[in-house]
Amino acid sequence: MENHISVRDRWLGALCYLSILVFIPMLSTPKSAFLSRHCRQGFTLLFLEVVGVFFIWIIDTTLGQLPLLGFLLVISLRLVFFLLVLSVSVLGFTKAIFGESWRLPYMDDLADKMPIH
Repeated sequence: MENHISVRDRWLGALCYLSILVFIPMLSTPKSAFLSRHCRQGFTLLFLEVVGVFFIWIIDTTLGQLPLLGFLLVISLRLVFFLLVLSVSVLGFTKAIFGESWRLPYMDDLADKMPIH
């Protein structure tokens, strides 16, 4: 655990992984490199949540109209999506609280392109 990261930055970094609350740390100033990293990753996670919900909505309005297969497909997609987002959020939250910098698996390239400084 790195001791030079302030408690404020740790809590704001953890807040980045709570969906829409990512905007609170993004608007705070000044931001350390640690907080900027977590803001980029939290915003990327929020972006992917919105895209995923939109994708599931499209599946629900098209294939979800099938009597039994559509229902099972949409329910399983929602469950898998929810568990995936929840696990990444909990992991990011705990890493930020403990002052660790980490890289989002498979989403890191997109997070590095976010213009948050």
